[in-house]
Amino acid sequence: MNSLWRDIKVYNNHAFIVSEAAGHGMQIFDLTKLRNVVSPPINFTSDANYLGFGKCHNIAIDEVNGYAYAIGYWTYSATGNGVRQGGPHIINIQNPTNPVFVTEYNAQGYTHDAQIVVYNGSDSQHTGKQILLGSNEDKLVILDVTNKNNVSLISTFTYSNTGYTHQGWLTENQKYFLLGDEADESNFFFNTKQ
Repeated sequence: MNSLWRDIKVYNNHAFIVSEAAGHGMQIFDLTKLRNVVSPPINFTSDANYLGFGKCHNIAIDEVNGYAYAIGYWTYSATGNGVRQGGPHIINIQNPTNPVFVTEYNAQGYTHDAQIVVYNGSDSQHTGKQILLGSNEDKLVILDVTNKNNVSLISTFTYSNTGYTHQGWLTENQKYFLLGDEADESNFFFNTKQ
């Protein structure tokens, strides 16, 4: 099955590719192979495939520590029926062509998009921790993912007139999280908020 939706993130000269095509998993491609292409075009194949999930909407990577976070993913039963999971699905990619499943965290529901940082903002209680900020459809979820075997909830944030908590990004000083709601204007008929 084909899909128009794919997401690609890069870590350690490797592209990590997910898609909403059923059974796609995560493809890994060594980008250094592109350096010496003499006579393009050339068809390449993936260097590794991770099949710990079926299809996936998005991927985020902690480039400092070498972990991929599959978000918006589906698993499949023996009968082939898709099951939408929560998220994130955490994978150790420190050796890019040998990805290793670590854990999943589903307690806060479906994660549509995420940013993972080593926190260095104004809250000294969390300085140096690996923090995931997840846009979870109807709320922002903040997780401490430092200990992958004991992911813990730091906080959730909801807001009025929620359409679809779609994505966001921390400011450079990590003081503010800029959140984008995909459907609040069309659902509640007001202009974009700041």
